[in-house]
Amino acid sequence: MNEFHPEAWHWIALGLVLALGEMVLPTNVLLWFGIAGIVTGLIVACVDLGPAYQMVIFATLAFVSYFPVRWAARRFRAGDDSNSAALNQRGRSAIGHHVTVIEAIEDGYGAVKVGDSRWRAMCVQDLPAGTKVEVVDVEGTTLKVRPLVPEA
Repeated sequence: MNEFHPEAWHWIALGLVLALGEMVLPTNVLLWFGIAGIVTGLIVACVDLGPAYQMVIFATLAFVSYFPVRWAARRFRAGDDSNSAALNQRGRSAIGHHVTVIEAIEDGYGAVKVGDSRWRAMCVQDLPAGTKVEVVDVEGTTLKVRPLVPEA
């Protein structure tokens, strides 16, 4: 009985079918196996290898291309907790910034300018307009601030 001996075009065709399947199906797996098939076909076109070696090359390329990319994608999707903490919380991104009081802070409340926006501000002491302050926290839509230079 004749033993099947895959040729280069078999691997390249398999790789293209898998890559096309990636475009049609909602997966993120077939592309890497398709690339492994195409590269295996190119290697087989250059070097005459037996079917067992071809399968080992294909499996190795698929593993080497799929698992590191999967690992990197998971890390990318998980993100860095320090960056994601301020996501969709615009006030949190202002913490640590130095801003200017635009409406005097009296009886604990006033307003500051952050970028081109006006924000309600809260401080334990009264501050006149024009005072430079640092944003230390956010409570709802109110920024908690403290003066940069302590009042004498």
